[in-house]
Amino acid sequence: MKLNYYSSLKNFQAETVEFIESICQKKKGTIYIALSGGTTPEPIYKLLKSSKKLPWNRIHFFLVDERYVPITNPDSNYKMIAAALGKPQIQKLKNFTYFHTDLEIKDCLKQYATELKKIPPFDLVVLGIGPDGHTASLFPKQSALTTRQAVAHTTTTEFKVKDRLTITFPVILKSKTILVLMKGQEKLPTLKELTEGKKSATTFPSKKLLKHKNLQIYFCEA
Repeated sequence: MKLNYYSSLKNFQAETVEFIESICQKKKGTIYIALSGGTTPEPIYKLLKSSKKLPWNRIHFFLVDERYVPITNPDSNYKMIAAALGKPQIQKLKNFTYFHTDLEIKDCLKQYATELKKIPPFDLVVLGIGPDGHTASLFPKQSALTTRQAVAHTTTTEFKVKDRLTITFPVILKSKTILVLMKGQEKLPTLKELTEGKKSATTFPSKKLLKHKNLQIYFCEA
């Protein structure tokens, strides 16, 4: 694990962009990246669209997780990411695989799992961590934490949209690099629990990320 700590939001966002650029520049061929939703990465995605260093036509994006709502819904992660990157960049991408939430949940998961089988491990997975320790849509004390399946349907009562669709730890931990983005003083206890706390991965799922040999954490106090 490598922890990068920032007091400046501008530096936090700029260096995150540089890190993603560096991942892409080192890879020959198709670059597979899984993106999370949320307010922390959104401005970073907006900065990415102006990058002159990204080989857009070699990048294949996937969603880390999605709310079970239409992709036109304001709560859709796909909608947010696509809007942040902008239409020109989305069109330049090699591909952007998303959860087809117009399908029944079981069919949506099946479709996404099929797409995951077609690719090698992700070059990069971008994640956040909630105060309860959840990452992606892998919440405490749920069966999805120990599944061997590539994707799962999870539920939460902590947020507006109850039903979630998510890649799971077997997929996340096989990725070449994991980048965790955290921002704000209110996330300090979450970071401390992750790095020093005694909670188990059952009650604080993000502890599973510590198993990864290339875990990068970018934390901004601002």
